[in-house]
Amino acid sequence: MPSLPPDPADSLDRVRAILAPLDRAQKSELFELVRAGHLENAQMTTEVGRLIVAMLNGPRTEHARRVWTGWFDPVLLRTDALILAEARLPACLHVLDAGAWWFALQPHLGDLPGQVQADIAQRASERPLDVVLGSSAAAHWAEELRVRSLAVLRRRSGLGALLAAANAERDALLRKRGIRGALPLTFADLATLDSMLEHAPLWKTAARPRDSASAVRLVSGMVERSGLPDGGLLYALTQLNASRDADQALAFHNLFPSSPVLEASIGHLQFAWQALRQKLEDIHLGRSAPPQLTAGETAERLLERAFRWYDALQGLGIARGDRNWTLVSMAVGRVTGLVESEVIPAINHRLLTFSMTASPVVLKERVRFINRFNQGLARRGIAASPSPWAPAAGEHLAGLFRQIGAGGHKDGHEDALPLLARLCELAEEIGQPVEVTAIDKTLLAIVESALREGRELDAGESRLIERVVAVSTEERRKCRWWVSDELVSLLDAAQQRGIGAVPG
Repeated sequence: MPSLPPDPADSLDRVRAILAPLDRAQKSELFELVRAGHLENAQMTTEVGRLIVAMLNGPRTEHARRVWTGWFDPVLLRTDALILAEARLPACLHVLDAGAWWFALQPHLGDLPGQVQADIAQRASERPLDVVLGSSAAAHWAEELRVRSLAVLRRRSGLGALLAAANAERDALLRKRGIRGALPLTFADLATLDSMLEHAPLWKTAARPRDSASAVRLVSGMVERSGLPDGGLLYALTQLNASRDADQALAFHNLFPSSPVLEASIGHLQFAWQALRQKLEDIHLGRSAPPQLTAGETAERLLERAFRWYDALQGLGIARGDRNWTLVSMAVGRVTGLVESEVIPAINHRLLTFSMTASPVVLKERVRFINRFNQGLARRGIAASPSPWAPAAGEHLAGLFRQIGAGGHKDGHEDALPLLARLCELAEEIGQPVEVTAIDKTLLAIVESALREGRELDAGESRLIERVVAVSTEERRKCRWWVSDELVSLLDAAQQRGIGAVPG
């Protein structure tokens, strides 16, 4: 009995299983080989080609929307931070904004979206969608959609309804993404959309610049080719929104002096200080900040960026008394007011109620951050108070230091030195160092034990040991004829570890 020919469906299932682990580039390369006729079976060539196309294209079906939003690919914001800014920034177009604008515009474009959808879908049934979207046919449709959209945006009537429809769709998209508190789109954003569609051909094929220098070169080339600065300026503002880099703002301002770059820089300064303020509220006061606002950045990194924008604004010519200075002063003032009225009292309370069961490391970092913050204010001539830490906090930490020492002595010293070292670091951060004396035999015993163990010491432990050895050495110098056995034994252990002066 002759064998039955293999079932084509079974063959395709086996091919699908083989293709599944391949990445996109490998599938694309394989498609080109199949398309070039490297399979002997003509029927399988067609079927395997369609299978690879289906795997490459996936579930993407909104082709008309993709063709339209392609104009904005080089300028779209894809991270969510700026969408939560308390004031909208110039040239700010988020990927969710683009989707909302398309939803609002589509009903006003007649049968054009349907024609685009059908044509791209038919082409994508035979070719990878990325190839289709890069074709001359897609470029033709994109231009048709751009021109028709501009005509709709420049009508004198119906723009209010268009804006309302965009905001309704955007609200739904924001909820799906878990974003709350975003400002609505305004007529200014409608004008931004108009300008972007007008100038989009200028940057359609532009790659995202790697750094500020390449961004400046790219913008300069755009202006030189077009002969008009508006498109290059708009593109520059979008890149500034993407990078939030103060150095880039300075570079763009050199290209476009007395331009919206200054307005955008003020907006970025406001946002930098807003993000810092809300992060501090989250950390210290339990007022949860939206996770998208800082994207996991530390308070230290946010502080660095906030001060960098403050410094950059000076470089852009904004000084005290300038009409724009009020906006800068208000942004900084909201943070300084929060720190002075709520954050510092909260940390002082933790210092005064700190117990031996807690770790001083986190509290030390919070104190250190406030110290850096105040030092940064002082260096820039912004009002900063003297030491904000309660005097009683130093006394409390010194009392804990003595308690831990006594407990460590009774329990064999094992964990006492690390705790004592952390407490000393915390006390030094608040400017009230714990006093170390050579008559504290418990402390001498703890330090000697750590030295004789021979274990590796961290920086804080080493500093505490050096302090104890230094005061013990001085005590021995002053009392040449008699010192305690504990002190002599400690100095002997220190000498063996190479710490302190060699006794005379």
